[in-house]
Amino acid sequence: MWFGGNGLSRYDGKSFQNFTTKDGLPNNGIKAIMEDKTGKLWIATWDGPCFYDGKTFTVLKDKDGKVFKNVWSIIEDEKGNIWTTGSINPPGGSVWALSRYDAKSLYNKKPAVTEILSRPPAFLGLLEANDGSIWFGSGGGVHRYDGKTFTDFKK
Repeated sequence: MWFGGNGLSRYDGKSFQNFTTKDGLPNNGIKAIMEDKTGKLWIATWDGPCFYDGKTFTVLKDKDGKVFKNVWSIIEDEKGNIWTTGSINPPGGSVWALSRYDAKSLYNKKPAVTEILSRPPAFLGLLEANDGSIWFGSGGGVHRYDGKTFTDFKK
């Protein structure tokens, strides 16, 4: 079992093992944890998304090579792509991005990332629906991205 809070902790049924920035975690503030189909652990932190392969933490960056700040959500879709929500420009600021990391390049030194949408207000929760569409929440409502079009659901 994995737990986040002030660092990342793993409980194996007998004891806890704790991971912090000293172990390579980008930030001890954990927002979300998800295990992908290959067994890698994806962590959303205050200082960007990262994955843990059982040995090392690898921090993912945006299309300009900068680390996202205040990452709130991370999921894996049916195709193996990883999606994140986090603030950009300025880091920790009022513009947020919904981003997709391409499954084919996820474990390369520079995985391909596409900013699907960037705008205020904050993008928070994130989930793939059965039809493959991506749903996410924001300070302005709930939104759906079907791969081509965004639909905003207000109140």
